[in-house]
Amino acid sequence: MSKALRIVLTAGALSVAFAGLVWTTMQDGTQFYMEVEEVVADPEAWDGKALQVHGYAANVLRHPRSLDWRFEITDSVENRVHSIQAVYNGIVPDTFDNHAEVVATGRLDGDVFYVDRDGIMAKCPSKYEEQPSVGDSARTGGYVSATDRADN
Repeated sequence: MSKALRIVLTAGALSVAFAGLVWTTMQDGTQFYMEVEEVVADPEAWDGKALQVHGYAANVLRHPRSLDWRFEITDSVENRVHSIQAVYNGIVPDTFDNHAEVVATGRLDGDVFYVDRDGIMAKCPSKYEEQPSVGDSARTGGYVSATDRADN
């Protein structure tokens, strides 16, 4: 067998092995990041698939004697044109409430989205808004003197 043929066969075998490894690894861990309106447009296409759905929580209800939650994930706070019914069992983030922006991870089963354990991420917009600076930030690099107090 010639040296060139061995190199080609080895490269081919390694390529097939690598492609197989990537395929089997990615098959179980793939999640689609979707907006609510994308899921509602064709729910049959996403039925049973792992999804991350972005939207806003609405009509949030909790069973008083358990950690069972039922809520809607809507496309906006003001104009709720599209929504998905969601079910979750577990502890939710402190910022999870009506109108909270959320990303829920889970699976769509029919017209209900079953959220995975620890599958709710809620963000609080006020944490990410720029706060007004005090003093001349250009001169001091954003720092304020400890002796400059409001009560003086």
